[in-house]
Order: sequence, then structure tokens, then C-alpha cells
Amino acid sequence: MEHTSILGFPWQLAQSLLQAASIPFTIKIEKNYNRFFSVSSEECYVGRVIIVDNTWEIVLFHPMVASHVAESNVVQLNEVQYAKKLVEEK
Repeated sequence: MEHTSILGFPWQLAQSLLQAASIPFTIKIEKNYNRFFSVSSEECYVGRVIIVDNTWEIVLFHPMVASHVAESNVVQLNEVQYAKKLVEEK
């Protein structure tokens, strides 16, 4: 697994992949400074991965709620929900 392969993934999914591959990691949650959309306080997604001394340093962000990444007739998805949907479709 390459360190870029989990970029944009929901954290729960990325965490399970890292644990299954026995990859050591640390996490840090950073603030999302987007001023145009409200930010979810619930889920996080992988925003950046840097490898330092064979440990993946993972930076997580809270997703923007109304980002219009994808829309159905009624439901707007945030980035984490959209990434989950893409993974499920594969």
C-alpha cells in the first residue's frame, strides 16, 4: 500500500486498512479553515500522509457538510459520505 492510496478516505476505513496491513501510524486532527461551508464535527477524512521513520503521520480534517460534492434528489453528501460511496461502488 502506498501512502497516497488512502488520501480522501474516511478515517474509519483508512484506519482499518492500516491496521490490516500492520502499518504503524500516528494521527493529528487539523482545523478546516474553509469559510464558505459549515464543517461536520463527527467524521474525519485523510487529508495528508507523510512518512517519518517508517511511521505514517496522518493528518485528518473534518469534512465540509454542504460542499455539493455529490447530490441526489434530496440528500447532499459531505466528503466522507461521498468517499464511502465511491469505495462501496468499486
